[in-house]
Amino acid sequence: LREQEGILLAQLDRAHQELTKERHEYFSSVSERRSLLDTLVAEIEKKCDQPVVEFLMVTPLRVVSPPSCEVAKAPIPELVSPELQRTVKSLSEMSQLVMDAVAEFKEVLVRSSVGNGLMFLCRALVKVTLDPETASPYLILSKDYKTVRLGDGQQKLPDTPKRFTGSPSVLGSEG
Repeated sequence: LREQEGILLAQLDRAHQELTKERHEYFSSVSERRSLLDTLVAEIEKKCDQPVVEFLMVTPLRVVSPPSCEVAKAPIPELVSPELQRTVKSLSEMSQLVMDAVAEFKEVLVRSSVGNGLMFLCRALVKVTLDPETASPYLILSKDYKTVRLGDGQQKLPDTPKRFTGSPSVLGSEG
């Protein structure tokens, strides 16, 4: 669950970074266009302050040209692609499922360590023999291969094709 949670959180982080980048670009564009609009408004206000006679004598060269107006148009917000919307929704739902599963697991652990819950766990215990060839270098097996604990770091172990390397895992068999 932790590995899956890590993967989902990484995907959420990438989606968040992408959305943040797009938002930053959009804000930069809007800011630039707002600056142009502020300049145009200042020019118009300046012309409004002129005496009526001078205002009416404006030559065609001094009139704001259409290209300036075109540049100053406010941008139409770009739609988020449906694929990105589905991805974000899916990641959000999966993240919530993982969070719920982790919360439920924690609740079971708390209940199992108190009172009758401990009896429930004891009934589910099975004797196993752990396979040292598959043990992750992060795990420490007992000499009789019956118990395992997480080590402080990675051990130097012979490399075998059966060995778990990505996550702290080990295979075991009943008995």
